[in-house]
Amino acid sequence: MLQNIEATIGVPYEIISIDNSANKYGICEAYNLGVSRSIYDYVCFMHDDIVYHSGNWGKAVLDHFKEDSVTAIGIAGTPYCTFMPGPWWGTGEIYEHLLQSSQTNDQPALKTNIKDKRVQVVAFDGVWFCIKKAVFNVIRFDEVNFKGFHLYDMDICMQLYNQGLKLYCVSDILIHHLSMGLVNSAWIENELIFQKKWRNTLPASCISVSNSQSGRYEYKTLNAFIWICFANGWSNKKIYSYALQCLFAFKKGYFFYKTPGYFLKFLFKRFFKQGEPFYAN
Repeated sequence: MLQNIEATIGVPYEIISIDNSANKYGICEAYNLGVSRSIYDYVCFMHDDIVYHSGNWGKAVLDHFKEDSVTAIGIAGTPYCTFMPGPWWGTGEIYEHLLQSSQTNDQPALKTNIKDKRVQVVAFDGVWFCIKKAVFNVIRFDEVNFKGFHLYDMDICMQLYNQGLKLYCVSDILIHHLSMGLVNSAWIENELIFQKKWRNTLPASCISVSNSQSGRYEYKTLNAFIWICFANGWSNKKIYSYALQCLFAFKKGYFFYKTPGYFLKFLFKRFFKQGEPFYAN
């Protein structure tokens, strides 16, 4: 990976190494340490299983930040973050530009739907993103609430959003992500922590949506969350408490008119143990 960065970045850079071989740090604590040691104006956070396919991608990063309105950029995200718990991609309203492989298929698939150079979002995935270092005077990765390796990306995005700052997904930096993320029990627990922490801010949106659209987004995301809970062996009692929110009125008045039918379909599938697979981007 280091050779790939050297060959493709095209600008002066530094790599800050945090030795976590003994699992001493969660990702939030490690990232905070990295930010505190950095010397440049822009900080790039990335997974360790990516390969760059764009030459001079560092110059592309700097070009985006020439726009005063751009505070952070990523390559996969959403313009609508739901009030209900669930994956950021659960709404289906997503933007992405990357090559993606999985643990079971190493052939990369190109996922791209960003038509312009960049598009505004409210949250992006942690696989790759960059933030102006100056804003870390008012934000910080939340190592108190998020001890492990999940939801740190969504949380830092909500901090930026809460400050009135703008985030974008970009289409001129292409990476290959070699694996899919895990939506395991630790992810579920951190997702619930995230929703509780930001319940007075959510839903967060940078697009105009109708009541029907927002209800659909909320339902679809919650539905995805329920199936993820089933896939991880969570108790029926916990899961049905979330499912019932689909049948009755959502908090803050979000309700999709097709929800009762979807709920009955959900019960039918559960009764006959026909689960739906969900994979992280």
